Amino acid sequence: MARPSKNIIEYRIYELEPDKPFLCLSGEEWRISDVLSDRLHFHNCLEIGYCLSDSGFLGFENDVTVPFAARDIFLIPRFVPHTTCSAPGCRSRWNYLFVDPDAFSHHPGLPEGEQQSLSVLLGSYLHITAASHPRLYFICKCLLEEAVSRADGDPSLFTLYSLLLVAELRSQLSDRIRRAPANSRAFILRPALEYINDHYVEPCSVDKLAGLCHLSQTHFRRLFLSIMGTTPLQYVIQIRIRQACILLNTTSEPITSIAQAVGIASISSFNRNFQQVMSVTPQQYRQSSKPIRARQKSYILPYKGWLVPENL
Repeated sequence: MARPSKNIIEYRIYELEPDKPFLCLSGEEWRISDVLSDRLHFHNCLEIGYCLSDSGFLGFENDVTVPFAARDIFLIPRFVPHTTCSAPGCRSRWNYLFVDPDAFSHHPGLPEGEQQSLSVLLGSYLHITAASHPRLYFICKCLLEEAVSRADGDPSLFTLYSLLLVAELRSQLSDRIRRAPANSRAFILRPALEYINDHYVEPCSVDKLAGLCHLSQTHFRRLFLSIMGTTPLQYVIQIRIRQACILLNTTSEPITSIAQAVGIASISSFNRNFQQVMSVTPQQYRQSSKPIRARQKSYILPYKGWLVPENL
């Protein structure tokens, strides 16, 4: 899989509401081109993709390719770079489901000791067929069908299928993953991105983040900037502001409390950083109409979410 020499990876981020931690993309328009994209991308969510027609391949880092066919399912954890390309002359059709991996894997419905992040369980992508993983395949199909039919409705049954998915993944994969050696070919920034996503309220020093990736601080800063298009510190700030937007949308908490809740103690720093990222003040954001807020939510970070199919 030939690629440009420059390592370009795009971050596609989706905002999920606390009471509806999933986003379903389905319909006739969700067809994938047979022209290979010039860059990989990754998400802030777990991606569940179901191929409805045709064939092609998924590409991952280090020129790893995995063929797919109609009725195949892929589970791709957050922060795993990948791309999809249809076979020549085809435009494969897909249903996509993006899920907050912690909303269900840390659900109180799971027994004590069984709560483990989907990202930890999966580690890397999982290719599922009816023959290779029959129980997982059945659960994923139910989950996808429920998401398509209830995209704007009651997510209770969706939650049930999600809990079944977590339990089944833990049953099938946890022993194998514990025994598996560390994968040196995995996306090198993933440990830092996972840590920031889970600990953005705490201080996230460059020394800590670089150590998680087994890199020197200098190399880590340079690599982070080249891949993410921003510095580690600015990325942490952007994650905090993204979380603040959710709280501004879904709660009536004072802005000072929201600033502290996302890890920014100084209200002046919070206001300044918020305006730099969102181009409006927190108060203006909260007072804006819902349609305006909905449009802004797709641009909370400078890496656009994928809300319409690519036209290649």
